[in-house]
Amino acid sequence: MPFQSRRQAETARELDTMLNSHRAWVYRLNKSLVCGLPAAVEMIADDAHLHCTLGNWLESRAMQLDLNEDTYEDLVARHKRVHDIAREMVRTVQAGHRIQEAIYDEFLEASEEFSGLIEGTYDGIIASITATDPLTGAENRTLMTERLEERISKAKETGCEVWIIMVDLDRFKSINDVHGHELGDTVLKKFAAVVMDHIRTDDLFFRYGGEEFLLCISDVDKNTISRVAERLREAVARKTFETPDGNRFSITASFGIAAISVNKQINQAINAADAAMYAAKHAGRNKVKFDPASTQPA
Repeated sequence: MPFQSRRQAETARELDTMLNSHRAWVYRLNKSLVCGLPAAVEMIADDAHLHCTLGNWLESRAMQLDLNEDTYEDLVARHKRVHDIAREMVRTVQAGHRIQEAIYDEFLEASEEFSGLIEGTYDGIIASITATDPLTGAENRTLMTERLEERISKAKETGCEVWIIMVDLDRFKSINDVHGHELGDTVLKKFAAVVMDHIRTDDLFFRYGGEEFLLCISDVDKNTISRVAERLREAVARKTFETPDGNRFSITASFGIAAISVNKQINQAINAADAAMYAAKHAGRNKVKFDPASTQPA
């Protein structure tokens, strides 16, 4: 499993554990409120949210995993609110008073909001794992159209340009035929690693099928996207591999580029980039070609 997928899977497991921990804490809290059992420190301390298992996890572990900063901050804030209300209720009961209905309703609402957020985070990570190609670490086609539509919608709001690059490894079948699929898999993994080393973290990278990959890069002009593709082409050609008998070889890739304009749908842009990629192959392989209609992207 690629590094990113391992991190996602680890995060999902830990979030699942934290969900169970939170449910157990709510159960203990209710027993303290209803049955008069002694309240634990995570129920009455001024910093109670830091004393529970979930609080410790949020403070010491969560940010090392695959959570974005906004989600993390929201989890921390909502978790603290749940504990703040719980502390108020416990202290009210300890003082011999009845909890106001509005306070308990507020606690239930806060707990449901927090649980919904952490469950949604869990579901999102699971979906992300499912959408990742296990061999290369690139995204697969499961959510490709949705991801591209999101990128294009954002680009329309900002007026930036959006490009599709289709990439196909040249003569890849011969690697599998001559050296076996294990070495072929190694080539695919290392090719993907080269690509990911040369693109931005917010660029989209998909395994389109077999040895064919798709990139979506936005907010750059034609000259820049041309340089990006050329740098990728050169980096791929420089990479060397070793056969089981110790011989070394390199590979090349052909690149086709198409712009997504206001009059061109996603599938049309992909088909145009695919046609440009095959034009690169027909021109001798190891080349970058543009879709002719992409000279004036919108």
